[in-house]
Amino acid sequence: MPWDHAVMTGQHEESNGDRLSKEEWYRVARFDDPSIELTERENRLAAEALAPVVSRVAEMMSSIVPDFSPAVWEAAQEVLQRLAEISTVVRTFAESAAPYLQGIFESLGDFAKRNFPENWDGVDGSSFKGLSSILIDEGIPLMWVPGPMVVEAFLIADSASSRRRIISSRWKGIVSDCEAVLHGIDHPDLLDERDFALSCVHALRDGHFNPAQALAANLLDTTLLHLDGDIRKSVRSNHFKQNGVKFDLDEHQFRVALTFAPVWCAHAKFKADMRDTIPRVFARHASVHAVSRKQYSRVNAVIGLMVVTSVLKFFDLELSR
Repeated sequence: MPWDHAVMTGQHEESNGDRLSKEEWYRVARFDDPSIELTERENRLAAEALAPVVSRVAEMMSSIVPDFSPAVWEAAQEVLQRLAEISTVVRTFAESAAPYLQGIFESLGDFAKRNFPENWDGVDGSSFKGLSSILIDEGIPLMWVPGPMVVEAFLIADSASSRRRIISSRWKGIVSDCEAVLHGIDHPDLLDERDFALSCVHALRDGHFNPAQALAANLLDTTLLHLDGDIRKSVRSNHFKQNGVKFDLDEHQFRVALTFAPVWCAHAKFKADMRDTIPRVFARHASVHAVSRKQYSRVNAVIGLMVVTSVLKFFDLELSR
């Protein structure tokens, strides 16, 4: 019979070498009694019986945690390890298993609150698997902006062009999302940059998309001065077209990775004097060195504002005060 039914009801067959008897399960459940020493066999069989718990937790976590984030998984793996070794920490299931698992998921929830931005609240985690492409390949920020409904729309969309159409159709709401986040920035060292970002907001609302994009592209350079020189160089060194190397999400902490992957994308190498093809996606170098109708657009202006807003919010939380 299934292990959970057997443990909960106490209906166990006597040990036949490949399962634990009722008495052995009681010994496992009294792990905190210093006089109880579990045998290697008891530890092994209890762990095998409880393996479905580990599998189920892993399955549930995979639906709420981005598939690339080592920072999240580092913490989550500790939880899974505790479950994998549960034969040495399990209590009487009828009384204690549910509270134990509840505590684990509460810990995961606390971790999520500390690391996941508010604008992901309520977003369906089952669609997170396309996250890295949105950040790295398309350069669309998802950290702190836009709001949850747009974030989920981005994740559900089946292509980069679909996401650009979402930005085009919902740009006013996205600009308002950026404005709300910017008004919450109060670090003394960021006030001027915040105000310039708000100027981008006003320019967009007034229909001045080209000036908004130009200001956002240049303001991005200014905000990145708050980074350490080596880190700043790495997020501005996008030579993917030349060497095929992308921004490595695994090399950075969770919030750093999600904030600066779009920054890296925006710094795709571009040489106007070498007659490089002007990109259609938002690109810092092309915005500055190749003013054109191909690069300048309402969608790119909104993306530029999103990138700047996301970076400013990151620094607002991370810079010492």
